[in-house]
Amino acid sequence: MTTPTHCTSCGHELGVGRFCTNCGQPVPGRHPEAAPATSAPVVPPPTGQLPPAARYPLYADAPTAPPGPSGPPPAAPPAAVTQVAVPAPPSVPPAQGPAPRERSGTPWLPWLLGVVVLALVAGIGAFLLVSAGGDGDGDATDGSGQEQRTDDADPTTPQSPDGSDEPLPDSTGTGGPVEPPATADLRDLTGTAKAEVPATAPASRDRQNRPVTYDAGNMLDGKPRTAWRMPGDGTGATLVFDLGKEIVLTEVGLVNGYAKVDGGDNWYRGNRRIRAVQWEFDDGTRITQELGDRQSVQLQPVGPVATTRVVLHLVEVSAPGKGPNGRDFTAISDVRFRGAPA
Repeated sequence: MTTPTHCTSCGHELGVGRFCTNCGQPVPGRHPEAAPATSAPVVPPPTGQLPPAARYPLYADAPTAPPGPSGPPPAAPPAAVTQVAVPAPPSVPPAQGPAPRERSGTPWLPWLLGVVVLALVAGIGAFLLVSAGGDGDGDATDGSGQEQRTDDADPTTPQSPDGSDEPLPDSTGTGGPVEPPATADLRDLTGTAKAEVPATAPASRDRQNRPVTYDAGNMLDGKPRTAWRMPGDGTGATLVFDLGKEIVLTEVGLVNGYAKVDGGDNWYRGNRRIRAVQWEFDDGTRITQELGDRQSVQLQPVGPVATTRVVLHLVEVSAPGKGPNGRDFTAISDVRFRGAPA
């Protein structure tokens, strides 16, 4: 085969080599894949036409596949690559602080404490109001001039004379039933009694500078202007009255303070007053008497009970009176024993 001098594809003059330097086609006779040259003459380009710029062969260019089935079979397309889905990494929850700590303790405890405090405050207020009542100078009086107790508090439960918290309950003694005396035989037996007291206040003088004594006998003379008086609070004190012989008593009583009014001075209000007493007899019988603010004898039925003496326990005593006439003394103006000889 004759090697052409010009490219059979573009007509460019061929140099040495197996490819056209202009279009890159393989040269017949030099490259095995080049098509054989045709017998037809190749018409050179016109003289006035400038040849295209020289192009040197690029060995990286893929060779042009020869026409026809004589070429090698086409390469199989690359197998599709199956991409395996990679599971996304588990999301990490954002860092959190420690879980809130539950409140310890009992949620109702503050409410309970509040209720207790309110109850205590209310109790203290009520106590102060009750304590203040009945000791002032403005207490009401009835038509007879006898002063009435103005506080509404219930009397305190009687306490034992030794000051302990054990109450002194009323009781029935060991003596047998006593036949009540005839009504015609009943009389006042106070004048024959004698009194023993735990203490006596010193003598003083009244507004007219007359001496005033407070002996125990003043309780037995039937005169409210005279009185037995002891210093301070007489709560728990015990007085003993000797009747001289066995008597069947049906009533006892007393004036529970110093029932003397001297001009503008009311010594019943100025001194302490007895709020509650307990009467005790020979057979052990005990009877409690609660007393109001009255400047007269307050009687208590007790019988009939046979006894030769009467023990009087002072269970509750008021505070001293207020104002310039206030006196820290416990006083009894009179006692009363009514009955008949046994």
